[in-house]
Amino acid sequence: MSDPRRVLLISLSNIGDAILTTPVLEALARHWPSAAITVLVGPRAVPLFERDPRVAQVWPYDKAAPLVEHARLIWRIQRARFDRVVNLRHGLLPRTAGHRVTQHLEVARRLGVPVEGMSPRVFVGPEDERTVDQWLSPVCASTGSARTALMALAPGARSHLKRWTVPGFAAVADAVMREYGAQVILVGDTEDRPIAEQVAAAMRRAPVNLTGRTTLRQLAALLARMSLVLTNDSACLHLASAVQAPVVAVFGPTDPVKYGPVGPRDAVARLSLVCSPCERALCPYGHECLQWLPAREVLAAVRRVLNPS
Repeated sequence: MSDPRRVLLISLSNIGDAILTTPVLEALARHWPSAAITVLVGPRAVPLFERDPRVAQVWPYDKAAPLVEHARLIWRIQRARFDRVVNLRHGLLPRTAGHRVTQHLEVARRLGVPVEGMSPRVFVGPEDERTVDQWLSPVCASTGSARTALMALAPGARSHLKRWTVPGFAAVADAVMREYGAQVILVGDTEDRPIAEQVAAAMRRAPVNLTGRTTLRQLAALLARMSLVLTNDSACLHLASAVQAPVVAVFGPTDPVKYGPVGPRDAVARLSLVCSPCERALCPYGHECLQWLPAREVLAAVRRVLNPS
């Protein structure tokens, strides 16, 4: 069978989920280097692929769009005459043990595509990096060193059940600023502003708060400059992993075996409770898996990442 000329990769809607499909994109691009790959993805995740050299086109798919928009998309797909369609949305995806990345790559492997060594990766543009330079220049100047340790704090998450406590984030941030002379930068989207402001108010020293001020690619470029990213199980976790930033991820009801960071220096902080991970949308108890997680446990994970032995 000849190599395809046109490939459609049907990715996922949420930003974090879409990032976890990028290893499949890498595998397809390496195996079929002459193919023009179109990525179909949720509207919020479109910017992740707009600067990706592996991608020829990015098409948004909004499942909440009117039926006429769905009809137009179907017509567009039919007109494109793709030689291969790799569908990562299908309900019959292989549920192999382990990480979601492994499960997605299994789809490519069954197509005869080599998948060894693939990991999440996203690309930013030079304009994104210039913007980050402008933000970080005064931050580093305020400390008198261009080599200032920078820690991003991402206290938000789409579900409140995945958010660690405000006092916990503030305590760890204060300790890192005190012990490492680090500058702390709060990040997230506009929906995370209230919790970011609460963390900032609880800290002893004022952080830089960029929550809601970045585009998705600017956030990726910013995270790539960090000495450490402390985050809940959220899009920021997977975005940081995809730009190879060191990560400490706080987990509660979700499973780090499936959704945890994938970098060699990354760490997970969590409580070992009989009910966790439950992966439920509602907690029948008191959210103890995160409410009871002490700041000292998270700080210990941060120290392990910042002081590798």
